Amino acid sequence: MSGSVAVFAKRMPLGVVSLIAFGGIWQIAANADVSPALPTLGAVIASFIELLGDARFHEALANTVIAVVIGLPLTLVFGLVIGVLMGMFRWVEWAVDPFLSLGLSLPLVSVIPLILFIFGLGRAAIVVVVIVYSLPVMVLNTFTGVRTVDPDLVMMSRSYMAGRALTIRRVVIPGASGLVLTGIRLAAGRSLKAAIIAEQIVGLVGVGGLIQRLGNAFAVAELYAVILFIGLTGVAILALLGRVEKAHTYR
Repeated sequence: MSGSVAVFAKRMPLGVVSLIAFGGIWQIAANADVSPALPTLGAVIASFIELLGDARFHEALANTVIAVVIGLPLTLVFGLVIGVLMGMFRWVEWAVDPFLSLGLSLPLVSVIPLILFIFGLGRAAIVVVVIVYSLPVMVLNTFTGVRTVDPDLVMMSRSYMAGRALTIRRVVIPGASGLVLTGIRLAAGRSLKAAIIAEQIVGLVGVGGLIQRLGNAFAVAELYAVILFIGLTGVAILALLGRVEKAHTYR
C-alpha cells in the first residue's frame, strides 16, 4: 500500500503538490484566526459554488467578457499590422518605437484616469484600456518575430518576383508566427487584467466593479471566490494558448 502511495506521489505534478501545500497552510492560518480577512477554504469554496449560480455575477462577468471580446481582437489585428510594418520598414520602427517604449513602461493605473476623462465611464473606455495595455506586447513580439525571419528566405521570395505583400503573407508572417503566438498569449492575459483593473477604478460594471463592491462591503469569502474564478479562468486561457504555441513550435 505504501509503495503505491509513493508511486502516486512521484507521478503527481509538482504544481498540484505545491497547491495542496499552499491550501494546507492557508487552512491552518485561517483556523488560527490570523486575520479576519482570511476565511477558511471551506467558506471560499462554498462562496465559489454559490457564485456560479448568482445572477449578479453572471451580469458582471458578461460585461467583462464583452469588453475583452471587443478589445482583444482589435489588439491582435493592430498589433500584427504595426509589428510587421515595424519589422519591414525602418522608418516605421523609428516612428513607432518611442510610443512602444512608453506603452511598455507606463503603469496602467496612471493611464486609466486619462482614458476615462476622454471616453467616459462606459464600455468604450474599458475597451480602450484593454487595447492600450495589451497592444505593446503584441507589437513587440510581432516586430521581434519579423526581425528574426531568415533574410535569405525574403531575398529568395523577391528573386522569384514575389511582391512585398505576397512576401509578407507567405514568408514573413509564417516565419514570425512562433513569436506572434507568444504575443497573442501575453496580450490575452493582459487584456483580462486591464479590463478588471479599469472596472475596479470605474467601480460600476464588470467583475472589477463587483470586486470593488465586495471589498467595500468586507464580504471576504465572496471576494476570494471571485478572485479564485478570475485566477482559474486566466490559467485556463493561458494554458490553452500555451498548448497551441507549443504545438506550433514542434510542428
